[in-house]
Amino acid sequence: MRCRVAALGVLAALILCSSPAFAWDPYREDPRSQPAEAEAKPDPAPFIAPPPGVYYVTDTYVADVVTSSGPLTTYSTTTVHESTGSYARVLDTIGTGTSSAFDGSAFNGRRALSDGRPVAGTYYQNYILTEGGFVPVSIVFFQDDAELARLRGASTPAPVVTSPRPQPTSSPTRPLASACCAADRPVAIAAPTPAPPKPIRPSLSLFPAGAPLSRLEVLRGRAVSLWPRAFADDRELPVRSWTVVAGEAGEALATAGSGAVPFRTSWTRLAPPNAAYELVFRIEVDTPETGHRVVDAVIAVVVRSPALGE
Repeated sequence: MRCRVAALGVLAALILCSSPAFAWDPYREDPRSQPAEAEAKPDPAPFIAPPPGVYYVTDTYVADVVTSSGPLTTYSTTTVHESTGSYARVLDTIGTGTSSAFDGSAFNGRRALSDGRPVAGTYYQNYILTEGGFVPVSIVFFQDDAELARLRGASTPAPVVTSPRPQPTSSPTRPLASACCAADRPVAIAAPTPAPPKPIRPSLSLFPAGAPLSRLEVLRGRAVSLWPRAFADDRELPVRSWTVVAGEAGEALATAGSGAVPFRTSWTRLAPPNAAYELVFRIEVDTPETGHRVVDAVIAVVVRSPALGE
């Protein structure tokens, strides 16, 4: 009995004094037992920032315009507020008569004043964005100049030579009429000469109240609108109707219309080298001041290619 009690006491002491052993994981050191890390995702494509000075185009070139108002001739450039997804930067800004390293490189050329000097303006480089970066595609010139016509020197009028008035001579066979008899003769009164009709000046404009144009430069495929107009003594007359009677009308929606509707078209074909399309518009007016009149307006159209952004 004493031996059993002693044995139980020793067993209890061993249980109280014992400590738990750390479990051993046989696969803890095996790298193959570790969970696979998630595959790394590729970095997103980096954003290509424009080079210094390059900006996104929001106003696109349409045409070079030359307008005249009295002795003043203005050289300007028209644009349309839209974007073709292209970019641009300024290459060179030059004054009147100043040459540039980019002369001859612009697809729309550079005009000259009446005395031969090239007009002032700015050259722009156009870019498109590709996977490889910004690629230059074309150069355009925006003209911005004006000139006054030179006045011709007044020539000295030739002196007026008057011949002496012949004196009446008496005839030996026919006596002169006396003053009393001459006064009794009926005097013929000439009918009043009707006033000549006022000259009518026809023109074409890009806008209903725009500057008159005699020459227009457009991009191939670019839609344009031309408004036939007429003036008398610098006062605009209402246009009754218009008709394109000659010339290459391009992809015109209509070749005739009323004065409230412009001529709308585009040209997909280029004119022969160093040539332009010449259009003749027959404009009809009918007012109490001018009566029923028909006049012709002529405009030269130069089609440039390629278009901006092609």
